[in-house]
Amino acid sequence: MHHLKKLADSGTICRFEPGVYYFPKTDIFGERMSLSPDTVAVHKYIMRRGKRVGYYSGYTLANRMGLSTQVPFTQEISSNFAPALVRKMTIKNRQYIIRRPVVEVTEENAPVLQFLDCLKDIEKCTELEPEKCGKILTEFARKNAITKKKIDMIIANYPIKVYKAIYETEVEYVSS
Repeated sequence: MHHLKKLADSGTICRFEPGVYYFPKTDIFGERMSLSPDTVAVHKYIMRRGKRVGYYSGYTLANRMGLSTQVPFTQEISSNFAPALVRKMTIKNRQYIIRRPVVEVTEENAPVLQFLDCLKDIEKCTELEPEKCGKILTEFARKNAITKKKIDMIIANYPIKVYKAIYETEVEYVSS
């Protein structure tokens, strides 16, 4: 720990918060740019050293996918590194809800988990018609090569209402 303090004092690295250090970058004016809370959240809970460990979920995911126009004040993330089942956290001045995923998140299953999360929360996370949601989710499924086989491996971990949402949105995914 002593070394990090020395490096921080000398300006080689910057301390964001306890346990979080970074190499400072400078903007076009030569001013030091500070790290954003979102960047820290991504490195802590979504991508660790290039390995996927989480994904945006809940209202954040619905907004990013175009299922909702509401921009949530609190970012929601599901992560293998969630300290509890659900935990409200503040990184600098930004609020986050970090949840434990239903199964361990990997590069392969992250889109499937996002797909099923959207369907699980469809009635509360969107103001769109079910068919419109179905079209958006179908497009997402195609882009991410989500197959019935991939869904079948995980869907048992979700509440039964997911099946109702699949039926009501008429979402389509690759059958093979």
